[in-house]
Amino acid sequence: MDLMHSTLFWIVIAAAPAVTALGILIRLARREPPPDLPAGVKPLGWDDEERDEDAEPPTKGD
Repeated sequence: MDLMHSTLFWIVIAAAPAVTALGILIRLARREPPPDLPAGVKPLGWDDEERDEDAEPPTKGD
């Protein structure tokens, strides 16, 4: 019985960091919603995800 308890102890000790790392990676993989910006502030240009990746960048008129 003592051998079983000591073996179980070391299995838990060895598995705890792996479970912790897996939980952290799962939490980091979730996409967070964008932060609420104050009134009058517009998001940066590269934050626009609806724009086509292959489209030419907008040009300013001369």
